[in-house]
Amino acid sequence: MAVIRFLQISDLHLGRPFGWLPPDRRADRRSDQRRALDSFVRQAIERGAHAILVPGDLFDLDYVDADTLAFAVHAFGVSGCPPVFIAPGNHDPCSTTSPYWNPALLQARGFAWPAHVHIFDSPEWTAVPLSGVDAVRIWGRCSIQGVESAARPLAPESLGPLAAIGAGEVNVALFHGSREGFLPPGQKPVAPFSDAEALASPFDYLAVGHIHAAGSLESGGSARLANAGAAISLDVSELGRHGAYEVRLATGAGPVRVELEFIELDRRRVYDVTVDVTGATSAEQVDRRVLRALDQLGASDSDLMVVRLAGRLARGVRYTAPGPELRPRAFHLRLDSRALRPDYDLAALRSLEPVTTEDRFARALLERLDAETDPARRADLESALFYGLDAFRLHEVVPAYEELGA
Repeated sequence: MAVIRFLQISDLHLGRPFGWLPPDRRADRRSDQRRALDSFVRQAIERGAHAILVPGDLFDLDYVDADTLAFAVHAFGVSGCPPVFIAPGNHDPCSTTSPYWNPALLQARGFAWPAHVHIFDSPEWTAVPLSGVDAVRIWGRCSIQGVESAARPLAPESLGPLAAIGAGEVNVALFHGSREGFLPPGQKPVAPFSDAEALASPFDYLAVGHIHAAGSLESGGSARLANAGAAISLDVSELGRHGAYEVRLATGAGPVRVELEFIELDRRRVYDVTVDVTGATSAEQVDRRVLRALDQLGASDSDLMVVRLAGRLARGVRYTAPGPELRPRAFHLRLDSRALRPDYDLAALRSLEPVTTEDRFARALLERLDAETDPARRADLESALFYGLDAFRLHEVVPAYEELGA
């Protein structure tokens, strides 16, 4: 039995601006991307991979600066790097004006992809033999600039070029596409396909990019398809581990058997935690509860964290930003205080017969709040209610309820 070994990475998005991070953290996160790719290529060499598979979105934009381009070209040019197959995705599509896929434009900037790097530059399936390994072909297709492709790459009519597949060959596919049922809400599909289409395809294994969470499709205890997800988390919604796959195809008697091994590449993890701060009587107490929650998670100061504050703060306590003890506890900390409320007893206000001006104000706002169904309007009414109660009871109005969520 022979084992064919690939390393698969996608959705690295080199050159991403990371505008959601503070300015002093953006360069660090771009360095994390480069560190991940360097580590990936090094592991491909150390593990004896027969090839590297990159199913799309190596770059983030049509334009790429010279420094990022130089890094990518040289990353795959290190001594011992195995053959590299790249199927451009919707973020880095093929075009005649592409600064990284058009050889002439690339050469004009003083660069050229190493000879062992193959770019699939057609939206139709084409194949390349895997050098050094008999009877193995790598198939690929690319995304095209300016075309939101709804073409189904695994539909029977798209697989015409594969009619010539011979018996005894091993066929591996890589492409950028949307696995139906796994696309995040609100994200547009790109080259959609179904599990049924993947299983019916003539490929022994399909390496797919586009969806940023790692996942696989198995048949008979063997992986038929996998997407490694984003090589590093690209925003705070991308939780969990991020990295690449080692893909091992065992060939010989019977069908090809495929095993996957996840390789973690992102040295930072993203955590999303809700912390109840009910009864906290100072901003420092809020910070201490958050710190305790992060310790329980096992989060480190190199991680990215979304902390959702919930509950009712003691009346008059303001919390707008992490204090000096909490700030250095994370590479990036995003606080979400939309579920945080002051400790006003709204049930009691609803049940009281309004006598004072404060009672009448509260009753009027509560009646409007109870009748309102639009979440944004409900948030505005609740904010107005709390500001009014602060004015009556604390004799001050300071910004505190602008981010309430209904």
